[in-house]
Amino acid sequence: MAQKTKGSPYVIALFSPRQWVVAYLVLFVLLLGRVGLEYYQYLQLPFAAPKELEAIVQAQYTKTKNNATYFVLKLRYNAHTLYTTSKEDLKPLQGRSVRIYGKMGRDCSFVQYLQSCFFLNFSLATLPNRHNTQPLVDAIYTQHTNPMHASLFSTLFFATPLDKSWREVSNKLGLAHIFAISGFHLGIISFVLFALLAPLYRAVQRRYCSYRNEIYDLGLLVLLALFGYLLVLDFAPSFLRAFVMACMGYVLYISGLQIVSFAMLAFVGVACVVLFPSVAFNRGFILSMAGVFYIFLFVRYVHISGSWLRLGVQILGLNCAVFLSIMPIVHYFFPYFSLYQCVSIPISIAFVVIFPLVVGLHSVGLGGVFDRILDVVLAWQIPYIEVYTPLWFLGLYVGVSALAMITRYGYYALLSLAVGFYGYCAYRLYLGMPFA
Repeated sequence: MAQKTKGSPYVIALFSPRQWVVAYLVLFVLLLGRVGLEYYQYLQLPFAAPKELEAIVQAQYTKTKNNATYFVLKLRYNAHTLYTTSKEDLKPLQGRSVRIYGKMGRDCSFVQYLQSCFFLNFSLATLPNRHNTQPLVDAIYTQHTNPMHASLFSTLFFATPLDKSWREVSNKLGLAHIFAISGFHLGIISFVLFALLAPLYRAVQRRYCSYRNEIYDLGLLVLLALFGYLLVLDFAPSFLRAFVMACMGYVLYISGLQIVSFAMLAFVGVACVVLFPSVAFNRGFILSMAGVFYIFLFVRYVHISGSWLRLGVQILGLNCAVFLSIMPIVHYFFPYFSLYQCVSIPISIAFVVIFPLVVGLHSVGLGGVFDRILDVVLAWQIPYIEVYTPLWFLGLYVGVSALAMITRYGYYALLSLAVGFYGYCAYRLYLGMPFA
C-alpha cells in the first residue's frame, strides 16, 4: 500500500512561457479597466466647487507651524488616503466616521491621488457609526495605563497608525516588519489556527471521513479565517499581498504545482496592483514584496532540512540574510540606522511565540502585563544616524538582485553588497553624527 504524503510531489511550473504571456495580457487589460474606474472616481472629487464627503479617521495628531497648533486628520475615503487639518479643539476621532465639506487641494494629480492628497475642509461633523474594529481597539486601551502602549498593540492587531514614539523606536531598531501586519503575521496566524483545528479535525476524520485530505480542508478553513481578518484590516496593503500569495500557494499546492517561485511572486504582485492600483505606491507593500523576494532567494540556495539543531541554524541564517539583504531597499525610504537594529533578528524569531501570547493575554483582559518592560524600551536612548541609499547604488543593487535569481554567484555578490552597505552605515555611525 502506498504511503500517504502531505507534501506536493511535483515541481511543475504554473504556466508555460506562452501561457505566461497570455496571463499578463489578461492582467494588463484588467489593470486598464481598474485604472479607468479609479480615474472616473478621481474626476468626481470636488476640485472646483465644494462638496460633502464621508470618510473614516485613521489617525489624528497635532502639528505646530508659525506658533499655531492644529490637528491633522488622516482619512480613509474609497480605499484612498486623504489628509485634512482643523484648528478646532477636536476630541479623539480615530476610528470614527466623519462628514467633511470642502474641496481638494490644487496639487492633487491623479498619480498623487493614488498615494495621498490634501482636502481643504470648511466644516467637519462626526457621524454616529464607527469603524468595525473600534470597540476592540477601545478594549485594548482599557487594559493599558499608557495610551502609547495601547497604540502599539492596536497597530499589531488591527493595523491602526502607530504612536509617534513607538514609530521612532521601530525605525531605529528596524522593527517595521513587526509592526506592519504582513506575511510574517499571516504565517503565525495560519500556524496557530492549524494547530488548534488539527486535533479536532483528525478526530472527525478518523471517525467519519478518513478519505479527506487534512491539508486541503484545514488550509481552506484557514484561508476563510484570514479573509475575514483581511476585511477587518480594511485590506491593508502588506496583508493583502500576503493573503493573495497564500491563496495562490494553496491553489498551487492542491494542484501539485511549484509554489516557491519568482514567477509566482511577480504574478501575485501584479494581481494586487490590478485589484488595488494604489498599492503600487505604498512603501509597506513594496518592502513586503522585497522581503518575500529575498526569502525566496535564500531558500533557492540553502536547502532547509536536517536535524533540529541544523534547522535552528538555518532559521537564524535566514533571518540574518534577509535582514542584510533588504537593508539597502529599506534605507531608500527610511533613513534611520543603529547598531541596535541587530536585535530585530532575535525579536523576529521570538515573535512567533510573542504574537499569539499577547493576543491571548489581551483576549482575557491581561494585556498590560508587559507595560513595565515597554516603559524601559521607550526610555531607551538609541544612538542613530540618518543614511539614505543613493539612487545609483539602489539601481546596482536591484540589478544584482535580479542576477541572483539566475546564479549562485549573483547571490554571493548580493550578500557582499548588503554586508558592505551595512559596514558603510556602521562606519558613518562610528564617525559620529548622532541625531538623538
